[in-house]
Amino acid sequence: MYFLLRAIGWLGVSVFFRRRLVLGADNFRFDGPAIVITNHPSTLMDVFNPGTPVRQEMFFLANYGLFKHPVSNWLLTRLFCIPVKRREDVSDGQERNNTSAFKQSFQHLEKNGVLFIAPEGTSWIHRWVREFKTGTARIAFGAENQNNWQLGVKIIPIGLSYNAPHLFRSDVVVHCGEAVELRDWAEAWRQNPEKAVDAFTAELQRRVTSLSIHCRDEAGETFIGRLEAIANNEYPRDFEKVFLKIRTLAETRLDHAGLRSTTEQYFEGLKNAGLSDLGICTSTSGRKSRQTLADSLLLVAGLIPFFAGYLFWFLPCFLPWWLNKKLDLYVGYGSTIKIFAGLITFPLAWWAACKYLPWLTGFALPCWSILLGTIALGYFVEWYQRTWRRARERFMASRYKHRAPQEFSRLAALRRELLSFL
Repeated sequence: MYFLLRAIGWLGVSVFFRRRLVLGADNFRFDGPAIVITNHPSTLMDVFNPGTPVRQEMFFLANYGLFKHPVSNWLLTRLFCIPVKRREDVSDGQERNNTSAFKQSFQHLEKNGVLFIAPEGTSWIHRWVREFKTGTARIAFGAENQNNWQLGVKIIPIGLSYNAPHLFRSDVVVHCGEAVELRDWAEAWRQNPEKAVDAFTAELQRRVTSLSIHCRDEAGETFIGRLEAIANNEYPRDFEKVFLKIRTLAETRLDHAGLRSTTEQYFEGLKNAGLSDLGICTSTSGRKSRQTLADSLLLVAGLIPFFAGYLFWFLPCFLPWWLNKKLDLYVGYGSTIKIFAGLITFPLAWWAACKYLPWLTGFALPCWSILLGTIALGYFVEWYQRTWRRARERFMASRYKHRAPQEFSRLAALRRELLSFL
């Protein structure tokens, strides 16, 4: 079941995310007992994204509320999940007792096992790391103390940075940091266990924050998101460079009044003009004429395969989106619902193609060629839509440039100023 879950996770994140960058790959290679921790912006994706590069099987500490139904309890228990009661999982007057969860965690670590914990406790889709709960530190210290500090437990911090975790074909960075050795904290624990727990929790939060894009609040998220959009348009082929630049800006320039003001002026100007940054970027490029001609030729030449791919993939992609909309759950569950729905709609689409396409075309096409062909068409449709959007935005910007040259020049100057920070 774990192998199946891992295969589903790998397949899900590989298809769902257009760009998935894994940094610090060497830090995923570790032996012995360990606790993998991440920030928690996207529910089950926060398990799949770091879980697929980890070689060992992981046990997962999960919310107690998920185990209340007999069916989910049966399934989660067999999927290596340990129920943990949070304050919000118990009613007033009820006892919040996690003795069993701690006992299972200790036993698993003593067998050289690996645990996965999201120390924030609750998933929030926003792009900042919330305050960590102390459970990770208590489990790690408790297991070591129970074994005379001979276990060698380590914490593997991972930062997850999504640009839009609920949207199909969005981007994610999985950034793994160096392991934190528990033995380095043994003396602090012996002197004052509670103080050691608090200090260790703060250290873990600091490390995960440093590995991700931490925007601190909604205003910061909007500000950093706009700079990220400019960087992606300017460096479309260098995802790692964009991530590192934006992470550095979030760390060092979040309170930069001048940069915030310029960013606000630029995007307010774009809104008033009915333009996008992509339009300004492509219309001021030195290769504008050649790019316009190339895009036009490619769009015309690729129109028929685009329609073929769009017609084939419309229902398999639309139905998961529709189901998620109808369920109307918290937005953070969107990616999970779409992935599991896609695990049904995509194979059904391929089955229908293998069964009926030879009959419709009159050619005896082998299934493997149909599978490869439809996958290639899917990627082509995605490329075609991006190319069409780029050509459309460039055309709108060029038209606006002729209609209001002074305002266009002002927007281009503001963009150049913002690029100086990138």
